[in-house]
Amino acid sequence: MTLKELREQVMLVANALDQDATFSKGDAIAIDMPMTVSAVVIYLAIILAGYVVVSIADSFAVNEIATRVRVSKAKGIFTQDFIIRGGRKFPLYSRVVDAAPCKTKFCVIFSC
Repeated sequence: MTLKELREQVMLVANALDQDATFSKGDAIAIDMPMTVSAVVIYLAIILAGYVVVSIADSFAVNEIATRVRVSKAKGIFTQDFIIRGGRKFPLYSRVVDAAPCKTKFCVIFSC
């Protein structure tokens, strides 16, 4: 990926976040994904858009995810359907949903 492509993708995500009336500047938005190019783009976009990034390790169990979302008061979370390790698929999206971070009307789960 070139620097120009990185900038374009970061701007695309940052602008999408800015268009979402759910979030206000300074709100916390979590990322529960492995370290990939997509995760870096999302991380930089959250910062660029004026929000606070909450990093959640993709290896965390449901209760650990729930704790981090609750403590950070994250209003949204980026995740993906599953991760592949050692040729095996491990659920990620379902762990985020099971963590029940969306008990408030302000929480949004973005699946990448």
